[in-house]
This record gives sequence, C-alpha cells and structure tokens, in this order.
Amino acid sequence: MGDYMLSVWSDSAELENREMLSNDISVDTVIIGGGMCGLLTALLLKENGIDSIVLERDRICSGQTKNTTAKITSQHGEIYNKIEKYYGIDYSKQYAIANEQAIDDYKRIIKQYNIDCDLEAQKAYLYSTEDKEILLKELKSAEKAGINCYYQKYLDLPFDTKGAVVFDNQAQFNPLKFVQGFVDRITVYEKTPVIKIEKNVVQTPKARVNAKHIVVASHYPFVNLPSLYFLRLSRERSYVLGLKNTGFAIEGMYIGTGNDTISIRQYKDLTLLGGAAHRTGTDVNENRFEVLTKKAQTLFPHFEEVYRWSAQDCVSLDNLPYIGTFSQKNNNIYVATGFNKWGMTSSMTGARIICDMICKKDNPFSSVFSPRRFSLSAVTSNMITNGAETIKGYCSYLKPANSGIESLKVNNAKEVVYHGKVAGAYKDRDGRIYIVSLVCPHLKCKLKFNATTKTWDCPCHGSRYSYKGELIDTPAQKSSILLGILSKATDH
Repeated sequence: MGDYMLSVWSDSAELENREMLSNDISVDTVIIGGGMCGLLTALLLKENGIDSIVLERDRICSGQTKNTTAKITSQHGEIYNKIEKYYGIDYSKQYAIANEQAIDDYKRIIKQYNIDCDLEAQKAYLYSTEDKEILLKELKSAEKAGINCYYQKYLDLPFDTKGAVVFDNQAQFNPLKFVQGFVDRITVYEKTPVIKIEKNVVQTPKARVNAKHIVVASHYPFVNLPSLYFLRLSRERSYVLGLKNTGFAIEGMYIGTGNDTISIRQYKDLTLLGGAAHRTGTDVNENRFEVLTKKAQTLFPHFEEVYRWSAQDCVSLDNLPYIGTFSQKNNNIYVATGFNKWGMTSSMTGARIICDMICKKDNPFSSVFSPRRFSLSAVTSNMITNGAETIKGYCSYLKPANSGIESLKVNNAKEVVYHGKVAGAYKDRDGRIYIVSLVCPHLKCKLKFNATTKTWDCPCHGSRYSYKGELIDTPAQKSSILLGILSKATDH
C-alpha cells in the first residue's frame, strides 16, 4: 500500500464539485463546515422553511466524514455509567433518547428521499478482553437510561473476550452515498474558507455573508474567544484497514473497552479493522498502520489489505459533545463539536438541537449537550492531561534540533536548523526536501511529525499540515507553513 490512503467511502462515492462563494450575500443562517453535521443542519433547516447556506473550506465531506467507520449507534463505549456517575440519571436518559432519535432520523431521511446508502440494521457490541465487571456496570447504567440492551457471554469473534454489552436496533451505512442522496437539496459553497466572524457577518476571501444565525460546524471551533474551546477539547487520531479475504464475516459492530482495543465491522466483502489511536501530535514515531497490520495477521492469516485511512476526533473534557450557543455573549452563534469517536450519530443530534434552537422549538436534550455544563469531577483527569500536553508542546522549543539536513533519509523527517532557526524537513522519494516552520500558527505550539500520515501535527490543539506545509486540519487558519523547497541537501 505504501503511503497511499483512501477510505472505502471515498472510493465508492464521488461528490460533485460546488462553486466558491464570490459575491456578498444575506441569508437567515450560515453554516461553517461541510461535514456531516453541517450538511444535516442545512437539510433540517430547509425542512423547517429556513434559508441557509453551507461554507466549506475545501470539499464537502473531505475531513472526518469520509474517514469514519460509519456506525450509527447510541452505544458509545463506557459512556452511560460515566454520565450517571457525574451528572445523574436524568442526563443519561437524555443522552440515550437523543442518540436513539438520531438513528430514527437517519432512517427517516433515507426513506423519505429514497437514498441508496447501504443502510443495514446491526447490533452494537461493547466488549472487553479483560474485565467483565466494566461491562456489567455499563449494562446496568444503560438499562436505567432506557436502552434496549443485554449481556452476551460468547461472541463470534476471532479472539477471546469476557463477553459484551449488546445494543439492539443500531445501524451502519455508507456516509458519502448518504450525502449524495440529499446534498442537491441544499446550498453549498466549496473552497470558501471563513476568515473571521464579526457579530452577524462572516468574512470569506471574496465575499461577506450577513446572517441572523451562524453555525460553527467545522469539527473544531476556530474562534478562540470568548469560550476558549481550545482549552476544553483535545484531538485524537485513529486508523482503519479495509481487509478482504479474511475468511471471517463479522455480524454486528464491535468496539472494545480500555485503550489498547480494536474496532471491527463488516462492509460488504470488507472487514474494517480500526484502532491504534493516540493523541494528535504525540507518540508518532511508530507507523500505526503497521500496528494494525500485525494485529490483522494474528486474526486473519490470509487477508488482503485493500484500504487504509485515518481519522481525527475531537474529545471534550467529559467525553460528551458540546452542542448549543457558542457562548453566553454570542446567542446568534451556535457550535457542535467534541463528538469523540461517534461523529455520525452525534452529527445528527447536533443538527437536530441547533435546528430546534434556530426555529425556536423546545428540545428536551439540550441540557446534557450544553457547552456550559460543568462537573469538576468529570473533567479533572482530562484537564490535567490536556494541560500537561500543552506545556510539553511549548517547552519542546527548548530542546535542540537534530543534526543537519545532509543526513536526512528519503521518506523521513526531522528537526533541522534552517537559516539559523529550528525548522522541520521532509525528504520525498525524488530527493526534494520540504522545509516548514514548526510554529503552529494557531497558538504557537511546536509541531511534531507523524510518521504514519506524513504530516506535521500540533500536540496542543490538533492542527495538522502536510509535509509540504499545506493546512489539513484546523483550528489553525494559515494556509501554508512552507519555508522552502530544496532540490538537494546542499542547497541550504
């Protein structure tokens, strides 16, 4: 496979190009971000008679939507026990009902617009290879929240487990085929990055949008003030292999407890194997696809690897999404972020809550998702971890750079001294060396090289750049950090 990365969704569905916004416009609602959440928000608003447009920095669904494992489920790991413990049973019930409704909303849209997106009813399994008691605690909390679930001791998997908590009536689909089925009903502008937001005006490179309501659905909020989302979110990368000829047809969708576990599901003749997660910008020297490949070799000795791809998740301090008004001072600006690893279901939940808020409808689930909720006991662990990683990201400037450009090997990167300053260098297969600034334009944290994805990643807030210096993931807004290209190591 080499360095080539392509999800099965991208390979099976091609979305048409949309034009750039080039003229000033007034609209009721402008939605920033053309991923699943932004597109669904536009669709639900249209169904309620609200005029909206979607602004996408690159191509629609070019971020996390095309890299999901595409599970539509209310089973989100060990979540119900945590919600009950830190916020009480009323919040866990809200969370359960909201996510179950999201599943029904997907089914309704697919049926109403006659969308062929490989929707399949499936059970969702939370398994453990070590501790049955974790499962029983989660089962008890999920049942109290109203989920139709049960414990199953034996699983049809190619490895041993302690059993699983099973959620009935869940689903999986092809997300890009789903988007194909409704996107022509809404107004979308591509290649239209948002430069800034001022009151009711959204500024893009060639046009201004005046809107009553502004929805920030850009995965990670790029506006730093006043709500300081960069202090309330972390970013995590995970990896997926698409495997053929495994000799094992997976029934259901599986995710493990703990840190060193895998996700597994079937899509047609492919087994999708996911895992090897790590915080963005940390622990990046080992090729994470090779970690998954070794795991696959133990499970499916005769498999063929067909696809490999990677996704990035936003994780809130308490592992619950932030959905609602951006801040107390910005009641016309809305945000949906922090979906953890459950972007498909949470996108629908976010779209529904924000649509109801704009339409002045009561939504019974808004409290548990409110960006202004807070429980010190729920967030302390992640606050400490995020703070420590941020401090490390700034303090790493104190470390000396590695040796010079001359010793750089093909398909490798390192810190170098370039024109007297510490920089990053990557040598491609043709011997060209790309020199980039290691100062993240967002808040000046030091970028780290990810050997798996060949990107420069920020360990503080998750911005990412290609080895050529091109912006891949926000919250950074600068389009390039490229300092120079050398045809030979001696050119410096």
